[in-house]
Amino acid sequence: MSPPIAHIVKRNGEVVPFDPEKITVAIYKAAAAVGGHDLARSEELTRRVVEALERSQSPRIAPTVEDVQDLVERVLIENGHAKTAKAYILYRHERAKMRTRHGTGSIQFIPYRTMWEALDWAVEHGCETIEKLNAIVRADRLPALIEAADIRYESTLDEAAA
Repeated sequence: MSPPIAHIVKRNGEVVPFDPEKITVAIYKAAAAVGGHDLARSEELTRRVVEALERSQSPRIAPTVEDVQDLVERVLIENGHAKTAKAYILYRHERAKMRTRHGTGSIQFIPYRTMWEALDWAVEHGCETIEKLNAIVRADRLPALIEAADIRYESTLDEAAA
């Protein structure tokens, strides 16, 4: 197992001590936004984020805030918390807009709306995790899912063209 994460790189490049409690608070707030109030579950999901972070990061390079936030989204979705992930994505988007408005930190373009809509579509069609997608394949419902995806794609192209 990799050594524990000791530091994190903030958006402004500053290296600060890594505090998993901040992940727990963010997950809990996102869950609360959709009606959840299970602090123990937030702590368990944080543990999974930290473990994934330790597996994915080089011990010599501190992860960035964005690396951690991306992992939080992935862990939430993989563990069946798509609604919480959507709330978390929305929160990230709102914070990014605030930073842009106030000129704090450089922001890369992150298509939060597109991510939100894609996740929303996946949840509506029951394919937001690998397990659920595999169930669709096993149930021989993949052609219908592909057809629905094609329809969504065509409508996206029509909107772009308009």
